[in-house]
Amino acid sequence: MNNPSVIWIPQNFTLNVIKDTIKAMDFGNTLKNTLFLNVGCSLVQVCSCAVTGYGFARFSFKGKKFLFGIVIMMIIVPPQVISLPLYTQFMNFGIKGLFTVNLIDSMLTMYLPALTANGIRSGLMILIFRQFFKGLPKELEDAACIDGCGPFRTFVTVMIPNAIPAFLTVFLFSFVWYWNDHYMSSVFFTNTKTIALVLKNLDSELKKNLFNTVTVQLSSREQIVWKEAGCLISIAPVLLIYIFLQKHFTEGIVCSGLVM
Repeated sequence: MNNPSVIWIPQNFTLNVIKDTIKAMDFGNTLKNTLFLNVGCSLVQVCSCAVTGYGFARFSFKGKKFLFGIVIMMIIVPPQVISLPLYTQFMNFGIKGLFTVNLIDSMLTMYLPALTANGIRSGLMILIFRQFFKGLPKELEDAACIDGCGPFRTFVTVMIPNAIPAFLTVFLFSFVWYWNDHYMSSVFFTNTKTIALVLKNLDSELKKNLFNTVTVQLSSREQIVWKEAGCLISIAPVLLIYIFLQKHFTEGIVCSGLVM
């Protein structure tokens, strides 16, 4: 960082900085918490948004346009607007007068919205599924109906196999947004660590683990090597997932009809 002649290739190759950063981030436990949260919420959100998107695409019912307008509002309205009501709701979750339970610092604060298609960026995911299912031939459902399939069985046995690209696309979107989320996580979590939260507080974590005090004074030039290592470590799993699924991701975006 101090030698202007060094651009890409270091003069002395070392992994000490990455090792120090992994230790400061408690990367093993943090990664385990993050994967349990991200993968679980993403899978649940994919299922709930798929059912919702299919309903908007294939069924006619009263208030359909109004409800879809609410879905569009979910895309437009930032999460900061609803964070305070959500916090209050989860702090006193239950039925007033019967029972209440405090869910703050519990992963249920992330799982419950995902289960009801109200998780992070759910509006966009519902829109992707709606556009994809609208593009599938109606004859598929007619043929399934002739064979004796009801709406649910048609969705499971006919529509889902044809919508694999859309499922993978939404899963990738959901995984990345849950992985990068630090705002909602910082609202609900106090002791639970995720990659985004640790990266946000990496400065104090590094000082505490490397220098045994958070009051040590370090220049930005001295700190940046550890921060860059933290950024590299945090994006590596997402990059690996994208490398393996990029073909299906691109196909899903094209088939959904969305312009990115």
